[in-house]
Parts: sequence; C-alpha cells; structure tokens
Amino acid sequence: MIRFRGLVMVGFVGLLLCDSLSSVVAADSVMLEFSGQTMATTYSVKVFGPAESVDVDDLRIDIDGVLRNVNDQMSTYLKSSEISRFNASDSTDWFPISPEFADVVDAALSIAVKTNGAFDITVAPLVNAWNFGPSPRTGKAPSDETIQQLLATIGYQKLTVRMDPPSLKKSIPSLMVDLSAIAKGHAVDRVVEFLNSKGMKDVFVEIGGEVRTSGSKAGQWWKVGIQMPDAATDQWTVAHALSTSDSDRAMATSGDYRNFFESDGKRYSHTIDPRTGRPIDHALASVSVVTASCVDADAWATAINVLGPDDGLAIATKEGLDTLLISRAGDEFLRIGTGTLSQYSTASPVGAVQASPVKAVDSAGSPWVVMAITTIAFATILMAMAVGVIFGRKAISGSCGGIANKTNDDGSVSCGLCSNPADACKELRDRMQTTHSQETNA
Repeated sequence: MIRFRGLVMVGFVGLLLCDSLSSVVAADSVMLEFSGQTMATTYSVKVFGPAESVDVDDLRIDIDGVLRNVNDQMSTYLKSSEISRFNASDSTDWFPISPEFADVVDAALSIAVKTNGAFDITVAPLVNAWNFGPSPRTGKAPSDETIQQLLATIGYQKLTVRMDPPSLKKSIPSLMVDLSAIAKGHAVDRVVEFLNSKGMKDVFVEIGGEVRTSGSKAGQWWKVGIQMPDAATDQWTVAHALSTSDSDRAMATSGDYRNFFESDGKRYSHTIDPRTGRPIDHALASVSVVTASCVDADAWATAINVLGPDDGLAIATKEGLDTLLISRAGDEFLRIGTGTLSQYSTASPVGAVQASPVKAVDSAGSPWVVMAITTIAFATILMAMAVGVIFGRKAISGSCGGIANKTNDDGSVSCGLCSNPADACKELRDRMQTTHSQETNA
C-alpha cells in the first residue's frame, strides 16, 4: 500500500479492496495508475475505463504540466511564481494575476468572512516566523513582541480580488499571501477537470492527502480511509465511500499531528490561528471535510481545525458541511461527525487500536469475502514483484523512499516539482508553451 506523507495521511484501504472487486466485475476495463511528486508532497492518479490504448507517458507529462502551472502561480517556494512576485511587491495598485489564482483567492476570502478570520491567507508572515514557511528556519518560537508586530501586517480585509481583469490589491505594502491551506485542493480539482476534458470520467486524484473522485468503477463507489490522528500508528478509523457516477465528491483532512516542531520542551503545530498569531492549541486533532470541490474541502478543513472542537462543530452544522472531527480525550480519541459523516460518530472515546468497526468496508460482500479477495490480490502483486526482481535483476523502488533523491538509469535525477526527470522539464515547458500558443491563436 502506498503511503503518502504530508500534513495528513489519507489511506486507500477501501479503495484497494474495491479495485480488486472491480477487476472481476468489469474484465474489459483497466485501472491506470501512476504517481509522482508535486508541491513538496506526492500525488496519485487512478483512471478506470475501457481496456484501450493510452499513452501513459504523454498523460503523465500532461498532468505534470497542469501541476507545474499551479506551482508557477501559487508556490511561495518559487521566486518567479505569481504569488511570490505579488508578495515581493510593495505596490498598493492592482496586481495582474491569472484567472485561476483569482478564483482561489476569491474562494479563500469567502471562507475568511464566514469564519471571522479563522481562515486567512494573509497569515504568511506568521507562518514564516513560526518556522513553517519558505524563510530560513530558526527552530525557535518568535517572541511575543514579534507576534504582535506581525499581527499588524496581516488581515484578509487588507486584500481585495477582482475577476475581470483578474487582479489582486493590497491595502498595505507589507501584505503577503500564503495559499498552502487551499492550493493543493485547487490542484486536485485542476487535474480532475483536465482528465474529464480528455474524456476520462471515472478518476481518482490525490495530492498530499487531499482527494477528489469523479464517476465510479463499474458502478462501484470510490472509497478513502481516514487515519487515526496518532503519529505512532497507521491505523485507519473509517473507510468512506466518496461518490458514484452521479456526482463528484472531494475530501480533505487537516491535522496537527504530522507537521510540527518542538522548542524548549513545547510542541508547536504548523496550523497558525490568524486571530492570535500562534499555533493552535486545543483538543481537536484532525478534521475531514467532504464537499463537491477539493478547493472548498481543503479550505474548510483548515478553518475548522483552527476554530477547534466546539466552534468548529458549530460552523460545520451551520454551513451544512459533511465533516468528521476527531478530538483527543486523554489517551484516546472522540469522533463527532456532521452530515453524511455523522455515521462515524462515537458516543465515547475510542483508542487507535480499539476503534469501532467500520461500517460497510465494501458493499460487494461480507468482510470475509473482502479479506479473501484482498489476500489473493496482495499475493498476486507480491509474486509479480518477486518474479520481476529475480529475472529483471532490478531493485525495488517505491513511494517509501520517494523519488526526490533517486538517480535514474540514464544518470538523470528526478525533479522536485514534477514526477519526471529534471531533464524532461524542458520538454514539459515546451509542450506547455505550444499548448498555450495554440489556445491563444484559436
């Protein structure tokens, strides 16, 4: 099973079981799967459809092009990106940006208003000060004086967006934007919409734990697992069915247990409360949100995580969101859900090992049938891998080691922003430029 490392880990236990069953239901269909790196994390794409010829290399390059474009617009780690250039500018005039960038900022400001600033993309200076941004890390907490000074430089009310022409405007020269709490969800949406535009309607896309599905697998539901918020275990607490062919659904999870640092014996979460200027410090360990678009799910998960267990539950109920809030209760966890995720609520705390049984791990049969099919599937995969290693004399390389430091057979190295070798970035850029020119001349 692939493990994706990021702010939160989302597992595909249910998805894997359904894939095994769908291969029996639809023998004339195939599951095309590949993964790579983007946005300082990993991505995974699954396309289910007729067993017809698909150029995987071309599709991978096209998807990397979509993701590279998102990075060029919204990555604070690229000095040449739109967001970095906006942050570096001290002008308070309208700053031209791409339509996609404007859409994301518009969505972010909408949620900022609804949460009274609990979600605020102008929090960038504080993110940097707390060692979670692109600035050099000190490993120490900022002083109270520094926090107060930085609080005066943030505030979503100081940022304005317009859609025509797409532009941003800051009311103070020092204002900066950080889209790390919403950009991955947007990227997931972009990849799904790209695949749909190419006639691929039954797809599963994941980036750093944020997921969106489209269509189904021969009428069966895509499923994702939500992990217990315990860094010491990889125990899945629920396996939720996301969608069938009638609608797209997306899931995003925000937690405080994967990305943090410790200073002077205190643990600091990466999630900063824009209202206080400090990392969150409450019992809520993780929040999962299901919506139609991943950009909304991503933003709402962070917003509710900032608000905490009580206020977070209140706004989730008010907004009619499908959410699962997992809070610490001593050494155990308490699950409270709203909407379609309310079925996973627990009346009393549960431990990571003693988690209550998941309902309907797979709708196609009993747990024993699922277990048997899964065992056979894993055995087949392991046998195939063993044969390949023995006769091909190749070392097994996978997601555990990643590809960031991998040297390819031809001597090239892998690129940190896309899944292709760095030497292929020129080809990717050329293809993107050709596509852009064709669209411009059309």
